[in-house]
Amino acid sequence: MDATTQRPWTRSYAPGVPADITEPDGSLVDLLTEAAGRFGPRVALDFYGATTTFAELADQVSRAAEALRGLGVGPGDRVALVLPNCPQHVVAFYAVLRLGAVVVEHNPLYTADELDRQLTDHGAAVAIAWDKVAPLVAGRGAVRTVVSV
Repeated sequence: MDATTQRPWTRSYAPGVPADITEPDGSLVDLLTEAAGRFGPRVALDFYGATTTFAELADQVSRAAEALRGLGVGPGDRVALVLPNCPQHVVAFYAVLRLGAVVVEHNPLYTADELDRQLTDHGAAVAIAWDKVAPLVAGRGAVRTVVSV
């Protein structure tokens, strides 16, 4: 049996995309740092025509991580992300990981009660929230600080 029979999705891969890769060493943050070094001026994110290069993304992640560190976020801390799919979500995700903290994802369309239960369960003291839902996050669970984006 050939590889495409065992893994039929590989038939949809673009030409030149390998079906197998070598598993990289290091963390996701290490991979972003490496990508920024190798592909700095190339586009990493394209959001409705607004582009962010790998170098810009790495810089934004670094600055966001320092801001979170200033809020007291450290290794092992949980940080709630209540964001839609957007560039700020990518930056926040990597910034949290860069500090050794734990990302706790939330759907920004959840109701106040749904958010309250989840925020109480995991105990994040810091939340990064979409500005449209930031008021629903403030004061819920253990959240003491909401960063609104």
